[in-house]
Amino acid sequence: PHGVRLASGREVSAKYILVATGAWPVVPDMPGAEHGITSNEVFHLDKCPERIVIVGGGYIANEFAGIFHQFGSHVTIVNRTGTLLRGYEEAVRDRLLQISITKGINFRFNAQMEKIEKNDDGTLCVHFKNGDPVACDTLLFATGRRPHVDGLGLESAGVELNDKGAIKVDDYSRTSCESIYAVGDVTDRVQLTPVAIREGHAFADSVFGGNPRTVDYNCIPSAVFSHPPLAGVGMTEAQARNKLGTVKIYTSDFRPMKNVLAGRDERALYKMVVDATTDRVVGLHMIGPDAPEILQAAAVAVKAGLTKQDFDDTVALHPSMAEELVLLK
Repeated sequence: PHGVRLASGREVSAKYILVATGAWPVVPDMPGAEHGITSNEVFHLDKCPERIVIVGGGYIANEFAGIFHQFGSHVTIVNRTGTLLRGYEEAVRDRLLQISITKGINFRFNAQMEKIEKNDDGTLCVHFKNGDPVACDTLLFATGRRPHVDGLGLESAGVELNDKGAIKVDDYSRTSCESIYAVGDVTDRVQLTPVAIREGHAFADSVFGGNPRTVDYNCIPSAVFSHPPLAGVGMTEAQARNKLGTVKIYTSDFRPMKNVLAGRDERALYKMVVDATTDRVVGLHMIGPDAPEILQAAAVAVKAGLTKQDFDDTVALHPSMAEELVLLK
């Protein structure tokens, strides 16, 4: 409860211990999995692969798909389900899929991987239980992350884990051991860097600053830095219909001026979800150039509980993409 033994054998004692070890990439258990890499190793590649297979359908998979495609690699995304970016607004993630396919990124949905073989020339062959194998030079696993608790010895201090292997904490980030706290991805809350930072601040204020406080997990904005990027805050249309019943949906499907001038057909999509009873904006979702930059400011309005009329009353800043948010009809 009050001691940590270092690798050198030295022991350190403290009144409080804070565990902030984050999460670690998950590698599937299958023959040949050792031939793949994760987001830990991807930044240390000696050269850009001509062909890369990315396993997963979340934000890490889609971000690296965009990066390697921009670098000129032939990219194939392999996903065990038929859904990309689960939890994001459906219309926005569908638009990303359309744009990615148009760019030439390949997708294999509902694909059950069987094994990975390494050829004599160093290339890889990915085999599936259904469908033809795929050849590649690099295989990137983006199949989720799990709390990094292995080898910490938490059990010796009576620190309990949940069924996902994350450290159980209360609202003040305290574990089942009174003197030990945990923040960030090692807990089973919201796995985002700014959230972990806020949890750390709240821990410091509560334990050392004489100002007990918790983190508000409601209405947290998030983004996927794909090509193009997408961002969202608040409830999706489906979530709002389930929770509120009656909602109003406003959309803008347009071609950004920079794409018009460049002769590209790629379109942006903005979607606003409004509580029909109160006129309050409860969700904002977008895909297009600079979507995260635009959403950060707009998220303040959603968090503050402003109404659709408040957006309408704000004069547009022209010419900009962000002006679409105050022109939705």
